[in-house]
Amino acid sequence: MEGQNDNLLQLIEQDKLIDIIKNFTQATDITIDINDAQGYPVVKHDYFYGFCQAIRSTSRGLERCICSNADLGLQTVKAGDYCMGKCHAGVMLMSVPIVVEEQFWGSITCGQMHLTPPEPHEIAAMLMATADLGLEAKLLERSFQEIKIISMDRCQAAGGLIQVVVNYIVELVYRSKMQEELSRQKLKTAEEARIIEELEHTLHKAELKTLQAQIKPHFLFNTLNTITGLITLGEHEKGVNTLYALSNLLRHNLDRPGEMVTVQDEINYVENYLLIQKNRFGAKLRVSIAVPPELLRLRIPFLSLQPLTENACVHGLEPKETVGNLTIRGQINGTQAEIAVCDDGVGWRDATDTVATPDQIKCGIGLHNVHRRLQLQFGSAYGIRMSSQQGRTTVSLIIPVDECPTAYEEA
Repeated sequence: MEGQNDNLLQLIEQDKLIDIIKNFTQATDITIDINDAQGYPVVKHDYFYGFCQAIRSTSRGLERCICSNADLGLQTVKAGDYCMGKCHAGVMLMSVPIVVEEQFWGSITCGQMHLTPPEPHEIAAMLMATADLGLEAKLLERSFQEIKIISMDRCQAAGGLIQVVVNYIVELVYRSKMQEELSRQKLKTAEEARIIEELEHTLHKAELKTLQAQIKPHFLFNTLNTITGLITLGEHEKGVNTLYALSNLLRHNLDRPGEMVTVQDEINYVENYLLIQKNRFGAKLRVSIAVPPELLRLRIPFLSLQPLTENACVHGLEPKETVGNLTIRGQINGTQAEIAVCDDGVGWRDATDTVATPDQIKCGIGLHNVHRRLQLQFGSAYGIRMSSQQGRTTVSLIIPVDECPTAYEEA
């Protein structure tokens, strides 16, 4: 397992890992470390405070903290699940393993918390365990008692959030390894100009697949903050449902069988996305989905409908002060099918009554990406059509019904 610390930093940018730690700490008041298989922190950060910061300020104390993380991380491998225990100084820890293709890469450990206020004998044990660190005993005792008390319910909820973050990290590692292996295999067999051109095309497809599979970090952390807020307000059922929806999005990205999926699968994905957005928007968002059964078996490129839905929520409805309505509807027009996402949000700056494509109107890269993938799959007659009038925006997928041999799911 030597060298995996470097591999994690090669596969996942350091800034992204620090953002994970920062956002988790802000959302839960619990600080986490992302550790390699030996328990060493993958990145350094300044989000420990009080007692833990004092212990880690000494080289001997930091070494013991790392050993505590490593011991608990190894326990998670044996248990196959998260584990809880106390560090060398008596502070409660909880650890979740990071496992990719049955290989243990490390763990995420959260600490700096008590389940119950420390008893006198626990304080005495802490002072004995830290006596050789050269720190002031009164300062340690006071800061040890000031560590936040986290209920078991909240601790378990935090464990659920850590598991979501682990799933996100596992997905990033898995995809980076797959793309690295694909590039290595292609480079080994590259022959002159024809093979180089094929390699460039393959890498371009890999880039598109990364774009279509990506869950944006800001959306992930906004969702984590939403879950934390729901749990804090006592809305446990909504919090759990939102957590399940986010887990389904991550699982769908990782487990999908190929580039083409059915409209039904894509709608299922969008429904999980909208469940999260409805918990964020509250009563401000109303959703209606009406797609005929004969359209549900049509096959489309994965992640074609979700970017349209996200565009309507973020750019159309979120800036609106009053209640917003989002409708997804489908219809068949001869040999073409249309799946439209409509919203009554703020609309575009340059609203137009005419129907246009992303090539003709200034819009985000996500819509351009979907339009291009549809045209590559089905031909130039298909893609995205857009129109915006005062108070109503419609963005539609135009796909074939029976002209393309890949149009329908196999019976």
